[in-house]
Amino acid sequence: YEKNVSYLQSDVLNVLKSLGYSVNEEGFCNRTGYSIDAVIILKDDELAVEIDGPVHFVGHKPTGNTVLKHRQLEKLGKRSLFVIPYWEWNQLCNNQRNRKKTNTGCTKETE
Repeated sequence: YEKNVSYLQSDVLNVLKSLGYSVNEEGFCNRTGYSIDAVIILKDDELAVEIDGPVHFVGHKPTGNTVLKHRQLEKLGKRSLFVIPYWEWNQLCNNQRNRKKTNTGCTKETE
């Protein structure tokens, strides 16, 4: 499958890497057939990370497709799932900018 990395996803991955995590970009779940935005390699486990931009939501509610994907990854996948909605990431970046910390890894806000 073809990699399609958004600015949002790139920001999140850069921050995770800067924090010292081992991150595989664009993983794949063989049991569900879904792509996964990132897989964090932990000491004895792996954590699937979904970085969901605006197309995954109506307002702040996930679309049916997004709910189904998350549910199937949680139930059928072999990894724990952590979801980062775009507005939470934007808020985190805005908070960091307001504290005048320049090394957040955040490049621009997703709309």
